[in-house]
Amino acid sequence: MENSYAVYFDRQKIHFTAEPDAGDSSRYSTISRKPRWSAFTSFVESGAPSMAYAGPDPAKLFREFASMFHFVEAAGGLVADPTDYWLFIYKRNRWDLPKGMLDENETPENAAIREISEECGIRELHIIRKLEPTYHVYPLKGKKDWALKKTHWFFLRTRICCQAEPQTSEGIIKAEWKNPERLDEVMNNTYGNIKEMLQKCRPFLK
Repeated sequence: MENSYAVYFDRQKIHFTAEPDAGDSSRYSTISRKPRWSAFTSFVESGAPSMAYAGPDPAKLFREFASMFHFVEAAGGLVADPTDYWLFIYKRNRWDLPKGMLDENETPENAAIREISEECGIRELHIIRKLEPTYHVYPLKGKKDWALKKTHWFFLRTRICCQAEPQTSEGIIKAEWKNPERLDEVMNNTYGNIKEMLQKCRPFLK
């Protein structure tokens, strides 16, 4: 895992950290020394905001945690138009960013551009910078197994102002450009990993 050592389930956050001191311990509902399925499911069922897997090697803890899941990769992006409005989609009753699974042998950069074009009808996309990837887990439909998804994120711009066209066949209800200085509606109804990433993107505002 690159930088953050964190995995989300909806708005619940799982940290992978070095041994926390007494002050840090109060931040987490549970601290586990070894990734175990029982600790993970108990945390999910509790609805608590955060837990931690703690030990001297957080990267190793993350790898052990990841081995319990079916690993998948996706790519997507935060798009700005010429007026510096940001693009969002509304799907499954939450605000989100356009993204999708990587095709075979496809690079994350190409996948991000393709998915944004398909989901929102946006053209002339140009990648400005790579953002930190995020990780989240979710149950696979009709199965008892769970997936761990790594999403590669990029900050992009389009040279044209246009009406976004939601890909309704993918369950996208709306695709809208929003003023990044007025994102309360989005921040109050989005996923934990998206909210955290948007906060890190504030410096991109002119």
